[in-house]
Amino acid sequence: MLVKDILDKKDRKILSVEPQTTVWEAIRFMTKYDIGSVIVLNAGKLAGIFTERDLLHFASTDRDGVFDKTVGDVMSTQLTTMQPTDQVDDVLAIMLKKRIRHMPILDGNRLVGIISIGDAVKAKIEKTEEENKNLKNYIYSESGLM
Repeated sequence: MLVKDILDKKDRKILSVEPQTTVWEAIRFMTKYDIGSVIVLNAGKLAGIFTERDLLHFASTDRDGVFDKTVGDVMSTQLTTMQPTDQVDDVLAIMLKKRIRHMPILDGNRLVGIISIGDAVKAKIEKTEEENKNLKNYIYSESGLM
């Protein structure tokens, strides 16, 4: 299964903020859409990602005025990205190894979506269930039990 297969099942709308968005505004935005991270775009280009973890790390070191800081001050900029043609198994392995919960997906330099670890796990489970069903059908049809 490819990453594009996950993206094809998802809403293609990419929720994003700009680097000058305040942390408070980003938190309200994330709460409104019930998401744990938000893509940060600067002039339409991927600049970073702001996550719940970014907020916690920053607040633990500088709690005064944390909500007045900008997302650009606290976002993650060292991003691991994947492509729509990558295998979901590969993406899942990287997400687990690097402890990443949200992965931006780029087609060339263009952001085409984001998948969560939940999306990847769900796709893996669906693939495994389909393989199990096919194997059972094959075994039963070969043995004449069907």
